[in-house]
Amino acid sequence: MMAGWDFWGKWLEQSGSASVQTSVDGNTCHGSEARELKVAVRDLIREETLIIRGELTEPPTWFPSYRELTMRLKGSVVSVILIESDRQMRDLYWRWTGRNGGRDFVNDLIFSDEYVPGIKLDCSPDRLHPTVTTERIVPENLEDLAGRVAALAALAH
Repeated sequence: MMAGWDFWGKWLEQSGSASVQTSVDGNTCHGSEARELKVAVRDLIREETLIIRGELTEPPTWFPSYRELTMRLKGSVVSVILIESDRQMRDLYWRWTGRNGGRDFVNDLIFSDEYVPGIKLDCSPDRLHPTVTTERIVPENLEDLAGRVAALAALAH
């Protein structure tokens, strides 16, 4: 359930950056032609952006908890909140979240095939983003989710 957070959390705790052996042309290599390239955490995270997977706005998520999470994080932890969905689901999420006040603190909807750097809140780990994973947003995990997003955002400063 927390695989994405566990991976990024352990990696960041250990080093604060990643070491990659690379050659001049960018291919992985070893030996005398290799040089070390440091990738900083701030290069992986755009701390001002939170990307929420659209499925987390649907039941079993308790919608008032979703709305409260976006309200807590907007302005204090992140400045941009995006909802990510598949292309065929965009209209459905736009109507669903708008009708229930779920877009009050959301800037825009994006497609899942678009890459926007930021912290991701998703049902499963994402290889391109530091991800906080959860099955649903409910009152019982609201504090935990807000704290985990804030911790990842703080690492990028």
